[in-house]
Amino acid sequence: MPTIMDDNTPYGVSLLERLQVGSPVRSVTKGPDPADVLDSIKRNLSQILNARLGESQSAPDLGLIDFNDASLASVDLAIQIKRAIEACIYKFEPRVSYITIDVITDDNSATNLSFQLQAKINLGAMHSSVQIELLLDNSRQYRVL
Repeated sequence: MPTIMDDNTPYGVSLLERLQVGSPVRSVTKGPDPADVLDSIKRNLSQILNARLGESQSAPDLGLIDFNDASLASVDLAIQIKRAIEACIYKFEPRVSYITIDVITDDNSATNLSFQLQAKINLGAMHSSVQIELLLDNSRQYRVL
């Protein structure tokens, strides 16, 4: 399901971020700053992973199911969450591709669950690999680190 893009196409920060008052002026010919793109992707991941299925009328399949009723100690649950995260990212964050997600368990904190996301970002002619940490905390909110 990875998106194949033309290497000459800059793929930067989101349209809404570019339209915000006070946002930096961006060069069309130079392309986006990689740090800005990564920050934009992290903000979007936080938003889409903290959305719940059915909350958005315009995109009812946006977000993840509510895992509140289950125990995070279950390995099967961690795998289900991992698959749900991967599917959500593939569908709602087109700037990343070739995603691999690893579950990181912490024996000291059974209520927290961490994921390590590795993906490729296409920034026009520059392809970059990134690693992003996701933490599902006690309040069942995903934090992008």
